[in-house]
Amino acid sequence: MNRLLQSMLIVAAAILSPVTAYAEDPVFHGRWQQVDLNAGRCETCLIAIVSHGDILTVTANNGWSAVIQADRQGQALLAAGTGQWRNTTSAVYSNAPFDLGFVRKDEQLYMLMMVKSDDGTTYAIKAVFSRPMPKDNKWRGLPPVSRTSFSNLSNPGEPL
Repeated sequence: MNRLLQSMLIVAAAILSPVTAYAEDPVFHGRWQQVDLNAGRCETCLIAIVSHGDILTVTANNGWSAVIQADRQGQALLAAGTGQWRNTTSAVYSNAPFDLGFVRKDEQLYMLMMVKSDDGTTYAIKAVFSRPMPKDNKWRGLPPVSRTSFSNLSNPGEPL
């Protein structure tokens, strides 16, 4: 994993995790609505996270997907991995790979995505997701959230 991303996640975890971190619900699994983004708000941006043990798949309705792994660092609940934006000619990050990390704090999910462009430039996308779930009609385009099994987990960093 990108050393910069790993360092930033550890710092975020230290800031966000009080002594009661283990009393929190340790689950990333489920549907989340974006409530804040460093590039502006997106009330229609949603993600679905499906748990497969410590391996999680993340699918966003705005064109990216990732495979992450849950891990505990100290008292913070973390998940990190890799993914890729969908290949669309009109999208800014079309087909771009990225490193991704989440920190769970109470009912908020903090995300840091480090997108690598073709020219070698790295862009940091920071977002905050929250629950409760929005109305059902907003979940169109996301897969159902249920536990599934993979036939091949030999390369969990491959994009979906």
